[in-house]
Amino acid sequence: MRGVVVCPQPEAVEAGRRMLELGGNAIDAAIATSFAQGIADPIMTSIGGNGTMQVFHAESGEHRVVDFYGKAPLAARPDMWEQLVVRRLRADMWELQGRVNQVGHLAVTVPGTALALYEASRRWGRLPWRELLQPAIELAEAGFIVGRELAETMALDMGEGMSTMVEITVATAAAKRVFTNDGQPLQIGQRFQMPDYANTLRVLAAQGPDSIYAGGEIGTAIVDDFKRNGGLITEEDLRAYRLVEYEPLRGTYRGHEVCGNRPPGSGMQVIETLNILEGFDMAGIGFGTPEYGYVMSMAQRAGFVDRERYLGDPAFIDVPTEMLLSKEHAAGWRERIQRGELFDVEGLAPSDSKQTTTVSAMDGAGNAVAITHTLGSPCSGVVVDGLGFFFNNSMHIFYPYPGHPNSIAPGKSRTTGMSPTIVLRDGQPVFVTSAPGAVKILTGNLNAIVNHIDYGMTPTEAVSAPRIHSEGTWVDMEPRLAFYLTPYLEQRGVKVVQTPKSYDSILALVHAVARDPRTGAIRGGADPRARGGWAEVRD
Repeated sequence: MRGVVVCPQPEAVEAGRRMLELGGNAIDAAIATSFAQGIADPIMTSIGGNGTMQVFHAESGEHRVVDFYGKAPLAARPDMWEQLVVRRLRADMWELQGRVNQVGHLAVTVPGTALALYEASRRWGRLPWRELLQPAIELAEAGFIVGRELAETMALDMGEGMSTMVEITVATAAAKRVFTNDGQPLQIGQRFQMPDYANTLRVLAAQGPDSIYAGGEIGTAIVDDFKRNGGLITEEDLRAYRLVEYEPLRGTYRGHEVCGNRPPGSGMQVIETLNILEGFDMAGIGFGTPEYGYVMSMAQRAGFVDRERYLGDPAFIDVPTEMLLSKEHAAGWRERIQRGELFDVEGLAPSDSKQTTTVSAMDGAGNAVAITHTLGSPCSGVVVDGLGFFFNNSMHIFYPYPGHPNSIAPGKSRTTGMSPTIVLRDGQPVFVTSAPGAVKILTGNLNAIVNHIDYGMTPTEAVSAPRIHSEGTWVDMEPRLAFYLTPYLEQRGVKVVQTPKSYDSILALVHAVARDPRTGAIRGGADPRARGGWAEVRD
């Protein structure tokens, strides 16, 4: 088999299929898919966004994480917003006066997506850089028929304290022109095209990331627009942007090696929670039983207690990673769970953001990759005239007061639930999982890993099974579990919030690929909570 690639958008996954058919590897397929996702789901990602990827490159033996998070502009300050706070909306979002952290040029962090995808192509891909952007250019130019999910996203009410999507898509004149019908949301059945973005991607294909980060024409257009509109991003910010690359964090779970990203991402929390669960006989407890619900929810909640206490950008604060990843630390949490002790992250409202996207891929040569990338929640509404894409609004994730691990600082990256994960057996990838969905990303990936390892589920079964998310003083649960588990959990003092749908997309859209270590067969699983795209190419 040449390979398998999965992502939430069927239009985008075809770009990955095309790369595999041309002889590209899993990295080529994931990069091409990532670019196409910026057209198929333009609210979720673009070259104005950011994210993180994990790559296992079989030929060189390299196993790396590349963080390309948005960075606060160099002119940003820890106290720039403390006088504007209206209220805290949820764990990672605050409402400010004028919503300046959500919409407009001040909400934008310095983007890193184009640079990261180029670097991954240069080091680990097989196909020419230009080839990887061609499917996205063609999709942007020809367009596609707007489906129900995109139309609903474009008309979404983001909830109390947040701007609606209609407000966001008319925040700038260029946004209104590209992403609305004269101010009205895109409609199901209409053809949506992005010719400006097609031209931008042509420049990027021809000139590489220098066109953005080294004084090229895309970067110049960005800097001029931000200067005219009171934004903070300058040419110095673009030239100073650097990717952060490192060996993945590693943990063990029942004979497997679990590899994740480090803070300010959430791979550390995934591994910590698995360490807690490893001390329970999850297979013996049984999937979906009342005891399963209690153990899974409290183990997750323990991770969120530590998240609130410690998580931040390690370039700016001391994150006790070694302690949090230790089996001893997990044993302490496990003892508290076994005693029936309840612990909460107080004062947090449930989060339901899913304005992010992802792609997971493996190939027959042993390569594996997962890329999670985003424009924030959902985006800033900023479109530079002539460039044709949305910029991120990742400044809104920062803590608006000084002195917190996630407070603003020049060049700092905010915390994120993004946690693309690769699981190894005997040093080789056997399971890749990634997801969009704010902090529900990490619990979605966690559930998929447990489902695959403890319960022997295929990738499709692992991402489709009913899911638990426990973040604060409650447990989010799909009806397929909630009707059975709620009485037991409430008797033990755990509040259950039943999600509206049996396959509810607010619980993250997990996309996984697995390789059978005995036969080498590769299978993918696209989350049925969305449309789901799955491409398999055989020799």
